[in-house]
Amino acid sequence: MSFSSIASMLEAAKSADKPLYTIICEDDCQENNYTEEASHRQIQTLWEAMQQSSKQYCASDRSNSGFIGGDAEKLRLAAQAGALIGGTYLLRVIEEALKVAECNACMKRIVAAPTAGSCGVLPAVLLPLTEEKQLDTEVILQALYIAAGFGQVTAIRANVAGAEGGCQAEIGTA
Repeated sequence: MSFSSIASMLEAAKSADKPLYTIICEDDCQENNYTEEASHRQIQTLWEAMQQSSKQYCASDRSNSGFIGGDAEKLRLAAQAGALIGGTYLLRVIEEALKVAECNACMKRIVAAPTAGSCGVLPAVLLPLTEEKQLDTEVILQALYIAAGFGQVTAIRANVAGAEGGCQAEIGTA
């Protein structure tokens, strides 16, 4: 089936009287010849990779070039000292984005969602949200299915590669 537009996804969900994440999961299963359990395991693995990337952050790690590393810790310390504006939640989102990006650059747990250039976007939104709202893992997995569906439509209709579409293609898709 593979959806060519967001509207087609929404219409499929409406006509089947099913949640959007279920329609996207079923499409994933059909397209990749997966069972629902295999698809669920795969999306669970992606969520775990995002969590691990955040947990593996170490402020003293540096990328091979030495240019990347330690910024998430600097941000955390500045927020802790009250030197930043934006509120606790917003600062947590920014910190998570930096942590995941720094872990990618340091060749730790790699998250590409949809690309390495936008690696921190989904984890930055979902990790603090999960903590703040004490969300069940299943809710996050449902959100990831929806994000994957939207990402698939974007990849079909546009470009998600920074090399071709610029950083806006990567970050905008995420």
